[in-house]
Amino acid sequence: MLSMRLALAAGVAVGCLAMGASGQSKPKVAIVAAAANTANEQTNTRFTDPRDKLMATGLFESVTIISTTPYGGGHTPTLDELLQFDAVLTWTNDSHEDSVGVGNVMADYADAGGGVVVAVFTNTTTNPARQLLGRWMDEQYYLIEPASGFRAGLPGGVAMGTKLEPDHPILEGVETFRSASDWVDGLGYWGAFRPVTTTVMPGAYPIVLWEDGALLCVVSDARPNVVELGMHPVSSDVNHRYYWDSSTDGGRLMANALLFAAGLLSECGADCNGDTVLNTLDVLCFLNLYTSGDPGADCNGDTVLNTLDVLCFLNAYTAGCP
Repeated sequence: MLSMRLALAAGVAVGCLAMGASGQSKPKVAIVAAAANTANEQTNTRFTDPRDKLMATGLFESVTIISTTPYGGGHTPTLDELLQFDAVLTWTNDSHEDSVGVGNVMADYADAGGGVVVAVFTNTTTNPARQLLGRWMDEQYYLIEPASGFRAGLPGGVAMGTKLEPDHPILEGVETFRSASDWVDGLGYWGAFRPVTTTVMPGAYPIVLWEDGALLCVVSDARPNVVELGMHPVSSDVNHRYYWDSSTDGGRLMANALLFAAGLLSECGADCNGDTVLNTLDVLCFLNLYTSGDPGADCNGDTVLNTLDVLCFLNAYTAGCP
């Protein structure tokens, strides 16, 4: 079964990101991807770099790598395998062993309550072998119109643009984001890969755009446990010419997307136990965090636990939930 859903609350008005009740473990997530040159996905930087960026946020107990390529240790995961995780991050820059099989199991996993975050190039590629096919495609689990191709590069790189939903919990702690791009003969400016299309599915909406208006993050009221990112997850630590700048907040953006898809972020900053009901149990939840010295009680985000965090929580509690 899915690991225990720990309560995470992201404060809309007060910037509070709180872990759930004391004693609950951090969530476990997986990378399920097809990446090029994968003789060993456990050492290939196209897998290990996103894993390390996610772990560096401190928000996860573990990040497991599962390759879906037809070589090395690649395989199509089973539903039972995926159900060990609260959410998965999936992308391609190579072909799946079985794009239909991967699409089917992703749909099954989403149906079972798992969170799915889809990133470039899976949600841009025109190559069916690199898409999520099967039930995922046939029954329209996607949020961004698929197979539109990708935009690449601008002089000086491309930065995060308009935050359409600036108080959305996925954007908590995401202050800067940009990707490098560089000139390649015959291709023009290359890098900063993002969707060509700006079309989203019914019930879906973007919460933040790239500076040129391309989709950067899309969520859906119709499919609340699916998030799509218009970014490639590999950072400049692997390729400083083309990938997202590791000095910016791409790791936090991916982490928050996974937590949101898993149902572990709340729109209400005072809903500490994540049950969508604001009552004294949330006060007890916060006090447990605070008295145990859990950094999740750092409601005002200053990295110091003190009475200001108590006031921050009480302000959020008094304001109530939307």
